[in-house]
Amino acid sequence: MNAIKKLGSLILVLAISLPCFAKKKVELIGRWDLKTKSITFQLPVQTWVQDNNKDLLLEFTADLGTVQVTVTNSAGEVVYNQSIVTKPSVVISLDEEAKNGDVVSITDGINHAYGNIFTNL
Repeated sequence: MNAIKKLGSLILVLAISLPCFAKKKVELIGRWDLKTKSITFQLPVQTWVQDNNKDLLLEFTADLGTVQVTVTNSAGEVVYNQSIVTKPSVVISLDEEAKNGDVVSITDGINHAYGNIFTNL
């Protein structure tokens, strides 16, 4: 009986901790000027590809209003394009799996950040 409790506890710990490692960071490059008095060199958005390669997780550290999110494939064709209102966290479901060479681009019309999606990291 004690072994069953230990096994159940181990399964519970694994079920809770494994989803924490189920996303891959997409490094964004670009410049985003916020109207603040302090100088910051970090982009106000971070992006991850979920483990299923069909969901993008966007985390915003500032309210940027409405931004345009575009995903293009390695041939330059747009596979996803939508305007979203920024919230602290936004999950975007893609119609097809993200592949190596795909690029995610985020812009508000003035500022622009983009990054390559590497799904095999």
